[in-house]
Amino acid sequence: MSHWLKSKKQMLKRRRQKAEESRIFDVLFELLIWFLELIISPIRLVVWFMKGIGRFIGLIFDIH
Repeated sequence: MSHWLKSKKQMLKRRRQKAEESRIFDVLFELLIWFLELIISPIRLVVWFMKGIGRFIGLIFDIH
């Protein structure tokens, strides 16, 4: 029974080590995505704002 218990402890230890490694990569990946969103979001907002102004100007000068 002690052999089984030792092997179980080793398996749990390996799982914890792998989980810690994956947590680090998950955090780095989330930070990368977050920074990209911070860069892209203002550009998107400016484009949408310009489209709205263009449509509004188009409606004002649309003479039928």
